Amino acid sequence: MPTFKRRHHSTSLGLLYPLPLHLSLLCLLFALNLACTPKQGANPNQSSEGKESPTVSAKASTPSDLAASAKPNTPKSNTATPNTATLNTIEYSTHSLDVGIDFKYQNGEAAWLAAMIESNGGGIGWIDYDRDGRWDMFVPGGGLLTSEKQPVMVSNGMFRQNTSQTFDATAVPSLTSTGVCYSFGAAVADYDADGFPDIFITGYGGQQLLHNLGDGTFEDATAKAGFKHRGWSSSAAWFDIENDGDLDLYIAHYGIWSPETDKRCFNGEGQVDRCAPADYVGESDELWINQGNGAFLDQSEYLQQFSYRGIGAVACDFDLDGDTDIYVANDEDPNTLFDNLGNGQLKEIGAQSGTSLGSRAIVDGSMGLAVGDFDGNHRPDILVTNYQNEYCELYLNQGKQYFTLGTRSAGLMALGQAVVGWGTSFADVDLDGDEDLLVIAGHTSRKPIKSSNLQKPYLLENRDRKRLVSIGESTGEFFRQVHAGRGMAIADYDNDGDIDFAVSKLEQPVELLRNDQASNAPKGNYLLIDLVGKEANRDAIGAWVELETNTEKQVRHRTAGGSYASTHASTLHFGLGRSESQVVTGAQSVQGQRNSTEPIKRITIHWPGGKTESLTDVLPNQRLLVIESSN
Repeated sequence: MPTFKRRHHSTSLGLLYPLPLHLSLLCLLFALNLACTPKQGANPNQSSEGKESPTVSAKASTPSDLAASAKPNTPKSNTATPNTATLNTIEYSTHSLDVGIDFKYQNGEAAWLAAMIESNGGGIGWIDYDRDGRWDMFVPGGGLLTSEKQPVMVSNGMFRQNTSQTFDATAVPSLTSTGVCYSFGAAVADYDADGFPDIFITGYGGQQLLHNLGDGTFEDATAKAGFKHRGWSSSAAWFDIENDGDLDLYIAHYGIWSPETDKRCFNGEGQVDRCAPADYVGESDELWINQGNGAFLDQSEYLQQFSYRGIGAVACDFDLDGDTDIYVANDEDPNTLFDNLGNGQLKEIGAQSGTSLGSRAIVDGSMGLAVGDFDGNHRPDILVTNYQNEYCELYLNQGKQYFTLGTRSAGLMALGQAVVGWGTSFADVDLDGDEDLLVIAGHTSRKPIKSSNLQKPYLLENRDRKRLVSIGESTGEFFRQVHAGRGMAIADYDNDGDIDFAVSKLEQPVELLRNDQASNAPKGNYLLIDLVGKEANRDAIGAWVELETNTEKQVRHRTAGGSYASTHASTLHFGLGRSESQVVTGAQSVQGQRNSTEPIKRITIHWPGGKTESLTDVLPNQRLLVIESSN
């Protein structure tokens, strides 16, 4: 692969971050250095040691500033305790029609042709496409099949969130008219750095790039960009391979399939069923380099030696060297880790990194991906969901692109081997300072042996950054029911400081799970951070943020891709524990707590490319916008 020349381009302040008027004016003041502190004494230029740090523009606003309908914040109070066990505080309520979401992913299985393409299902993409501070939802629609197994395109769904935390189906022709492919995934990012997020759709029979025009409409930019693959693309991840400020695109391909080559397969009891991955050969993935003018250059030559069945892809700076890497979950092929060498080149290091195989030391049927700091060593770990008779595998990052297996020690083997996992994410759902785990499940076989086609999802609580304990069934009806689960994406969609999520299922309604917290246990403290790059890519994909309090340090990574065929909300989320008045055992408060009204000691942003900037004395319980400074 050639080395790419670094390009610099600028953009006007008006296009840098389109926001509601009251936020835009405040950001303008910060840019003029008339006001640049996060809130009440926060000084982004002064470190806690009294040394000057590089200037970084920051705008602090409460969730109610960003969405007028946000649920009230927990009152700022007293002291907080990090990393204590959850005391029945999590409650998830299920919503769909009641909030205006009426949509389901279609795969054509009603005709029972048992075609391989029916198996995988689709994802979810959170996107604030109109820049009003509220998360909207994009859902690939899938497709139907003729009697000859020819795909029939169906509509995708876009749901715009309004001020009452309900959603309206948006009739934008370029989004909801008949699609160009039997769709699977949604990769959301601002590839042209104009301030408005765009959408790349993966599928069979074509791919589609929807360019956000900034007026509530999209145009089809696929031909201009140069994307022309007509086979089976499953997931995609945006990232900046050469750190030139433009987002490039990695596209995972599943395998070589067509209606003409579809096979008739049977399960272990002789019943007609969908085929196994081994019945089809894999196809190498694609890498497209952004030229900065709306066009992309195909640079997939290096990837052609890896003809695997790719399902999931995630972009993250795994070795913390300032360059964004790519990890790919492959189905019955070795998983691949592409180390970014920093010169526009990738090197596959899956085997030497310890991430290509799982606990059984053979290939797994890998699908979903989650990235988070499970064990608290401030490095990004990888969670991979797998097929029946396998385990959800946890790879613990030891640094320098070396991982060790944490599956057994974390307790993941307790889930058993009947689970077929798909969408997944680490998230601090209980706001206690460590990252818990969500896993969505559903079998690909219509008639599985020793398992079930419909499966329960899992919510696993992080206990002391050592164990993951299943608590889902106590947190809501959704976790007690079985589903044909596939894609999942997290977001604080109601801007109240805790993590919600949406789920796409096969031929079942999309569901929105709202984190309500138990009524008798007020929620903990939090901080939300939105990053905007200026020299780095505008979405800051590949960045990572350290948050330091007087008692601990947390790290969150700005990733892209992940889960299954989905896009999580881009806001970074930190849980900071409950207040002293909220955590009580009998007449005595839990000890070892800190003052939650005391500012967070330091926030350090590690931008793609290696630049580091800091904020100090930032108050919790707000949503913070941080804009990278210019050299």
